[in-house]
Amino acid sequence: MIQHNLSAFGLDLRAGHNVLYLLLLILVFSVAVTTGTWDIGNSRVVLYHELLFIVAYILVFRGGMPLLQDIRQRPFVVALVLLWAVSITVSLWQSPLGLRHLTIAQFRYAETLAHIAFFAVLYSFFRAFSLPYRLLFAAVLLSYALIVVHAFMTWHFSPDPGIHSHRTWFSHFPFTGHARHAGYNMMVACIAGGALWMSSHEKLVSLAAFAIGLFLVGSCLIWLGGRGSMLSVVLALSIVGWTVRKRVAISASRVWLLIGIVVLALAAAELASQFGFNGLYNSFARSLAADDLNRLSSSRLAIWGDTLSKLNSHWLMGLGSQAYLFLPDKLARKTSMPHNMIVQFLVEWGIVGTLLFLTILVNYLRAGFAELLKVYGAMVGKWYLLGSAIVVLALMLHGLTDGTFYHGKASFYMAMFAAVWVTAGLTKNVTTDV
Repeated sequence: MIQHNLSAFGLDLRAGHNVLYLLLLILVFSVAVTTGTWDIGNSRVVLYHELLFIVAYILVFRGGMPLLQDIRQRPFVVALVLLWAVSITVSLWQSPLGLRHLTIAQFRYAETLAHIAFFAVLYSFFRAFSLPYRLLFAAVLLSYALIVVHAFMTWHFSPDPGIHSHRTWFSHFPFTGHARHAGYNMMVACIAGGALWMSSHEKLVSLAAFAIGLFLVGSCLIWLGGRGSMLSVVLALSIVGWTVRKRVAISASRVWLLIGIVVLALAAAELASQFGFNGLYNSFARSLAADDLNRLSSSRLAIWGDTLSKLNSHWLMGLGSQAYLFLPDKLARKTSMPHNMIVQFLVEWGIVGTLLFLTILVNYLRAGFAELLKVYGAMVGKWYLLGSAIVVLALMLHGLTDGTFYHGKASFYMAMFAAVWVTAGLTKNVTTDV
């Protein structure tokens, strides 16, 4: 009997879990190129991507889902998640703004639950099967490198003369909407590229491809000038580096070459003055020119204070999902969220929902840092573990000054890399570099 070979990217598609992993890779690429970061409608598209994977997971494994076993083994965490889900449901249902009747609030509520479900499914999936994380990181890097190339080709070669004005082009950044909000994604892509660069040791072609991709997304991140994004990467890298400082042997030549790529990206971003946006120098100049903390934070301090003042007597349960958009006489009418995850949680869920979610988050971080403390120099897949930890921490830190937990795409990456972080430490679960 002839047995046909059915494979893609080294995955044997005769196995259901490999088909599911290929679907995840497709969805990762699709999320990058089909959704923006700002428009609420695009967040719904991210929701549909997550639901598609969850449904596919159920269909592939049916009664034998690894998730069921994980649920039985972690009753405390499951109870916390259920309590939190009930609390945010009550917050929405009892909203004094009547948000339960609004589609925009209903979708926000559904997206929030979908992000958690997406993480839970991925966590169990990655724990149960040996999967090449290299493909996942490469999908992230490739998709955003493609976006950068397309953006600059649009600028130079578009037949529409209007696109060459900075304001028009910048507000219609290809694939992402407003260019300023591509910072989250380029930050994630930079970290993914760095992890790929450090983990690949064999093929010159792979190294060259990763270097080019990292240069493209790095140049874009620096050119965009997002102070929060760049600072979050540095802080997250420092935290993870300090945690594993005595456990990981690092190739000095690989690090110096990585620094060289970053320097080239910095030079390219600063020389692209014709595009007339921040860059690293202007970001520093804006920070130094600020005459008070509120100006330094781009008026965020005033926004936070004004937002919290609107809670009045609703501190316990909050005002419901997507409440910030409907605050009466809010200070900044052009903003869609309060630019701080704690303030956002308090407004939407109140003290109860916020404390429950932060308890779940702290429980996750304890498990994540426990994995980091197990890292040793020769460990297979250590760079995927370290890179994922940096992504999650960077997004969390960025969430203190921006809307990480508001944007669907940022939450998508948070859930995905959070699942990798706490499973990549299982050496049986990571393939060697190919």
